[in-house]
Amino acid sequence: MLFHGAPGSRLFVPPADTPRELGIRLITFDRPGFGGSDRREGRTVLDTAGDVASLADGLGFDRFAVLGLSAGGAHALACAVALGERVTDVAVACMPGPLDEVPGAWDALDRRQRPAAEMSRQDPKRAARGVVRYSERWLDDPTSFLGGGTPDDRALLAEPATGAMLAADVTEALRPGAGGMADDLVALWMPWGFRIADLRPGIRLWHGAEDTRGEPDFRSLAATLPACRAQVWPDVGHLGVLRHWQEVLDSVAPS
Repeated sequence: MLFHGAPGSRLFVPPADTPRELGIRLITFDRPGFGGSDRREGRTVLDTAGDVASLADGLGFDRFAVLGLSAGGAHALACAVALGERVTDVAVACMPGPLDEVPGAWDALDRRQRPAAEMSRQDPKRAARGVVRYSERWLDDPTSFLGGGTPDDRALLAEPATGAMLAADVTEALRPGAGGMADDLVALWMPWGFRIADLRPGIRLWHGAEDTRGEPDFRSLAATLPACRAQVWPDVGHLGVLRHWQEVLDSVAPS
């Protein structure tokens, strides 16, 4: 199960031959409010586990690995907590940590996110409305969300196949509006409903050395996850996984 970022959708995928060569059946889906999935206001990070269990049941498999990218990392970890032995392996990349558990996470929020995150603790609905208003700037041209980033992020966007995938992903994500984006961010800013320090040991964790959008203090996140297997990719930013699909997918591939 691959968990997309925010905004993101089921269209955030590696080249088709990568999972096939590794013998992986890759499942992607839209979280509520993104793409073709109905919005569910007030959802929590831990709520995702129920959706994933239902999806796996419907597809007819009992056990599966989870891979979370960026904001999707929290949801992958939630499945590891809630679904226990159904989850065979866990990997996350370029993800932010929970604000109340990872040292420095509050300070790492930028000047726009910090007030919204503080508001989410007082009035989550008001915070979500604020994120919707702010995010509406991208609705007429969803690909404008992809601007900026590190030099390597911009280089990836300029690659024809990769750029087309990213454009399709964010366009589909924001097609129903900015509600999914707002709910995802508020859920991340709120308590997650579990402590990552209590997760199983050995989770795989990657981070781009130039990433300014994921957890800036990667060492704090790595130190909080029990005995995690952490690695920094040099010279890549928030989209670094796009250069390391094979490595990441192979880490959760069936042996």
